[in-house]
Amino acid sequence: MSLDKLFAGTDELHVGKRIGKGGEGEVYALTNLPGYAVKAYLPTVVASREAKIRAMVDANLHSSINTVAFPTKVVADRKGSFVGFLMRLVAEHKEIHELQTPSSRLRHFPAADYRFLVRTAINVARVFGQVHAAGCVIGDINQRSILVSQQATVALIDTDSFQVIQKGKQYLCVVGVPEYTPPELQGQSLKSVVRTPDHDAFGLAVAIFQILCMDRHPFSGRFKGVGDMGIEQAIKEFRFAYSMRDTKMQPPPSTVQMADLSPKVRQSFELAFSPQGVGSRPTPSQWISALEELEQSLRPCPNNKAHHYSRVAPECPWCRMEQAFGVPMFISHDANAHVPKGSISEGVGFSFNIVAIEAILNSLTIPPQIKVAIPSPKVSYSASAEALASASKTASDGRLRKVFAVVWGAAAILMFAAGFPPVVPLISAGVAVYLAFRSDSAESSFLQRYKSTAEKVRGRVQHLQSNSPAETVQSTRAAILEKIDEYKALVSDFKNIETDYNASRRQQQLDAHLSAHGIRGARIPKLTSGDVASLASYGFTTAYDASRRDVQDAHGIGPVKSANIMAWVNQVERKFLFRTDYTAADRAALRTKRDNIISRQQGCADKLSKLVDQLKQQHKQLNDWISGNDAQLQQFVEELAQAEADLRHFKIAVPVLQPVPPYQPTQPSTRRPTSYSSTAGTARTSFGGSHNSSRTGSSIPSCPVCGSGMRLRTARRGKRAGRQFWGCSRYPTCQGTRNI
Repeated sequence: MSLDKLFAGTDELHVGKRIGKGGEGEVYALTNLPGYAVKAYLPTVVASREAKIRAMVDANLHSSINTVAFPTKVVADRKGSFVGFLMRLVAEHKEIHELQTPSSRLRHFPAADYRFLVRTAINVARVFGQVHAAGCVIGDINQRSILVSQQATVALIDTDSFQVIQKGKQYLCVVGVPEYTPPELQGQSLKSVVRTPDHDAFGLAVAIFQILCMDRHPFSGRFKGVGDMGIEQAIKEFRFAYSMRDTKMQPPPSTVQMADLSPKVRQSFELAFSPQGVGSRPTPSQWISALEELEQSLRPCPNNKAHHYSRVAPECPWCRMEQAFGVPMFISHDANAHVPKGSISEGVGFSFNIVAIEAILNSLTIPPQIKVAIPSPKVSYSASAEALASASKTASDGRLRKVFAVVWGAAAILMFAAGFPPVVPLISAGVAVYLAFRSDSAESSFLQRYKSTAEKVRGRVQHLQSNSPAETVQSTRAAILEKIDEYKALVSDFKNIETDYNASRRQQQLDAHLSAHGIRGARIPKLTSGDVASLASYGFTTAYDASRRDVQDAHGIGPVKSANIMAWVNQVERKFLFRTDYTAADRAALRTKRDNIISRQQGCADKLSKLVDQLKQQHKQLNDWISGNDAQLQQFVEELAQAEADLRHFKIAVPVLQPVPPYQPTQPSTRRPTSYSSTAGTARTSFGGSHNSSRTGSSIPSCPVCGSGMRLRTARRGKRAGRQFWGCSRYPTCQGTRNI
């Protein structure tokens, strides 16, 4: 097509460089009209677009929404023939997938955290609502037509595909991406379908899900039924992979879970992707309300200041995903903004007084076993009035029993002498013996009372010992020790950043080169847009991702497509050139690594400060508990002393009170020695003893490849699937392993 003479009305347009290209036309900047661009259609489609563009210009849509690149004027050539349209240039915005894909986000939006993503999702919903309010339906929703800026503002392009009604005539949206097309339109020809805002609501929900869930598609997963289930078929059958409903779909491993999101957002996704939602899917305004609830619930992760997640989530999802994939989800670039104590040091990163923490731990003594002493009675006890009365009655009854015993005994002798049958005198003799030797029931009851009270004393002692605050103190102390270890490991990592970086610089440059080439947009034979969405849902978005894990882990990717992807990866790798001199990218990478470690150190320091304050309070409660008296135990002791005095009055031997064995508090499992000193030598233990302990020795092996420390990992596939092994802490930069 000729672009030498183009006009918008009577104004001539000076065409500059091409800034975009699609299947229908090309977009050019204008040298004489800054802030605007022209879209020129290909000759094969120009005739089918003219009426719609003229209608959109006549409707003056561009004046209603400044964040949507609506046509502002019709563009014609020197002969007056329709060529395309003039539109606002959307500058300093990037396609939305560059933000929602973790690897791309670290390059294009390095300062973005999860709060930024949620705010972007809100703005996406807002601009959808504005389009609907203008009487349009977007229809062709896709990741390339939604743009986002470094301020989280959102703009829409490719507006010439929107459905528009002007002067009673409908100009339909005849195209669409299957991954954003609602179930009721899947598989249909869109050339005659009149779209509704509810159709857009499905695509909006998919877009929001991908923003919030690290580019995962809500319908990408493994089908638990018979056969395969592609994304398009899963959408058609309402098989939302993350649903609380039984959709027979299993989401990809190590991804965002619905429990990580706020209640309104979860409910909105369920409604948008369920059969019951057709016709009543959440509107943009309802999404704004739900997302603002999520935004207000966000809190920083105690272990990593770069992470923010909902307070309703059971754990930090970004820590969980980083541990699974070995790559950061977010990076903190404002390390100095949240320094609670201490300062930033070039040598160690975030400077925090660990020695002072260890000194506090050494100063707090926790007994190795809990033994509650039985207190003494507060007064001396004599026989109770009940015992005295019972003793007097017992003496009288005893004399009477003896008289009756003599009488029954004499009767037995007389009956035997008189020749009575033997059984009769024997019965009489038995009665006499019983009366003569029967123990007094009152004395027996006082003995039983003593034994019962003694058991109450022992039971109370056992209860107090097993419910002491010692176990809580032990647990908090163990948590502090783990955080100290984590902080010191981060200090070591910080000191070795440049050494480690230089040792594997070529690999890092290659990794960066591979990471810069996205699967989305690459020309890979037989790979559909659904395959790209499925790959992204399983964490494959770049050549780097495909080089380090088997792409066949993603649903729908078989040997043929896998081979094509790997051929593309190899082609990308052959274009790699190693740079020996430090570049701006190298310096930025080192700064990013430093910022990330400092952020994690800050998280450790914050947590340590809180845990130490908590430990001090718990230790004080323990000391108060040890020195305190239990009123109920004292009451039982007084009752026991009275019972003992009553037994002595009856001249009954007092049973020995069986001692209660001490209680051993549970020792939380920890790989640390009992010494808290950071240097070798004799150190006081928490139990008041001493022993020799050195912290310089470690059971953690060194990497056989680079010499760094290693971490325990679990194999996810292969012959050793499910078994643990040592993996380099610098994975995936270094892939050294050791078997256990």
